[in-house]
Amino acid sequence: MSLKNFEMSGPSITPQETRYVLDVMNSGWYGKKKYFYVEKFEKEFAKFHSRKYGLMTTNCTQALHLILHSLGIKKGHNVVNQECTWAASAAAVLYTGAKNLFVDISNDHWCMSLESLKKKINKNTKAVISTGIYGNMPELDKIEKFCRKKKIFLIEDAAESLGSVYKNKKSGKFGIASAFSFHRTKTITTGEGGMIVTDDKKLYEKCKFFRDQGRDVKSNYDILELGFKYMPFNLQAALGYSQFKRISEIVSKKRKIYQIYKKEFAGYKVQINKMTKDLKNGCWATTIVFDKELNIQSKNIIKFLITKGLAARPFFSPLSSMKPFLSKKSKKTNKIAYDIYKRGLTLPSPLNAKNKDIKGYAQEIIKYLKKNK
Repeated sequence: MSLKNFEMSGPSITPQETRYVLDVMNSGWYGKKKYFYVEKFEKEFAKFHSRKYGLMTTNCTQALHLILHSLGIKKGHNVVNQECTWAASAAAVLYTGAKNLFVDISNDHWCMSLESLKKKINKNTKAVISTGIYGNMPELDKIEKFCRKKKIFLIEDAAESLGSVYKNKKSGKFGIASAFSFHRTKTITTGEGGMIVTDDKKLYEKCKFFRDQGRDVKSNYDILELGFKYMPFNLQAALGYSQFKRISEIVSKKRKIYQIYKKEFAGYKVQINKMTKDLKNGCWATTIVFDKELNIQSKNIIKFLITKGLAARPFFSPLSSMKPFLSKKSKKTNKIAYDIYKRGLTLPSPLNAKNKDIKGYAQEIIKYLKKNK
């Protein structure tokens, strides 16, 4: 069995996507339909998440930056981020002039630890960015309640949790606003893309204003305030909207991939994405963490997989270990993050995956486990 073409991720593209994209290509760049799919995608995506407003951007980093900027986050403030996630969450904070305050993750769901959050905030903390990773979600109801009590903005980074549902509430419905990613590796894709959803009209209007360079909508060519060039393109939106129309089908495929991996690793000492009565996981990327008893580090198993010509990806590294966000203090206090990332491995979860390939990949890891008992 050859697994060399079994990629880490990959979209599901059908003739429907081609039709929508060709519609944009054939309709011209100007006129009444220049933002037709952008607006349609925004409206229906927001409605799907029980939000009043949706605002598309050209990537999720921009979405997070727009939210923070529009909330007035600036130099002298700090924003809480969890350790193990993609760098965009922390980068967006630095763009505003504010500082990151890194908190530990939970052993249970690998997302933000509420206990660590409670210990770390201070008088300069103005916002919390809580991120769902690999489809997992933290105790967002409790985090939301805590932030409300402390009068701190909660922002949900839902880049990896599209399709996940926590206590009957979809990822994307928590906090003052949520940000999504449509990167080429994500559950639905626009190649690159992002989306803000919110119920706050004032925040929505500010984000919309700054998204288009602070343009005066009346004159169209006058700039009222320094903004950003974060406008999406109709071509992106056409692809995204056509993907979104298939959201149930696509998330179902992700969950099937997860279930195959889960069955293959049953009986082995590995922790896999969380799926409980409270959390219906969207399973963006199936991930495992090897039990401490196995004494296995992911870097070694990745080397093993690469020698076989197989795709391999480590668990997210702690953000405070990276040069732009370096914090020696965080390394001392956020011990769970600095332990788990060494034992974690993200498994290939492309939407075109065949059952035999998923099973075959899992068996390669199992061979390694048996050999290195």
